[in-house]
Amino acid sequence: MRLSGGLPGSIRHYARSLVAAVVLLSASLAPAGPGDASHYSWLGHTSDAPPNSTSLGAFVPTFYRILDEATWPTAERTEELLTREDQLLARVTPDFRHQLDIEGSARLRDGRILNIEERVGGAMRYLLVRGAPFGVGAPGYRLVPYRTVAVDPRRIKLGTVVYLPALVGIPLPTGEVHDGFGFAHDTGHGIIGSRVDIFVGFESDRDNALTRSGRIASQERVSVYAVDGSTARTVNARFAKEFTWHE
Repeated sequence: MRLSGGLPGSIRHYARSLVAAVVLLSASLAPAGPGDASHYSWLGHTSDAPPNSTSLGAFVPTFYRILDEATWPTAERTEELLTREDQLLARVTPDFRHQLDIEGSARLRDGRILNIEERVGGAMRYLLVRGAPFGVGAPGYRLVPYRTVAVDPRRIKLGTVVYLPALVGIPLPTGEVHDGFGFAHDTGHGIIGSRVDIFVGFESDRDNALTRSGRIASQERVSVYAVDGSTARTVNARFAKEFTWHE
């Protein structure tokens, strides 16, 4: 658990609870719009967990992002980004390439979107992505900010609809209010066991709409549910246009 400011645990807990209460109250008083999704009332349910859901227990949350080269410090571009066929895609700085190999996707200065693809001879190879403004996760899935979750497939099957109560009520930059649903559409090196890595788009993995809410923080365990049956079908249908990707 990450500590901040040296405050006693009870005070930090009270502060987080107070912030969360204010956020939820504000969301409940805000006028509803076509993009709003307060809790999962659009499913016609208001219980603590959605129907057709199974508790998977407590997971450690972390956050990841897509890099934006335009905001990266300028330096000599000595690193070549190659396809698996050894075609040159771009030259970038060593620091940028190192972070790209960690995060998995990036927008270059010219606007192109790149993803890591696979290692060839020990070196990472890259894929030029079209039709996915934030990059792609597992095959067939676009990365969707605040929805895509990277998981350990041995713990959560890829393609699973997940529900995180800690996300419910968080205002998003899109104008939506998070309903708690996400999608296990990615994996990652180091995502092992009971850990969920939540994609936050171009926001910082340390300071983003989710962490600023006070409802969820890196390394502080949260409950995760797997959703199936008719509820999963409804959620998938609602968001399919956002996450479905055809190469």
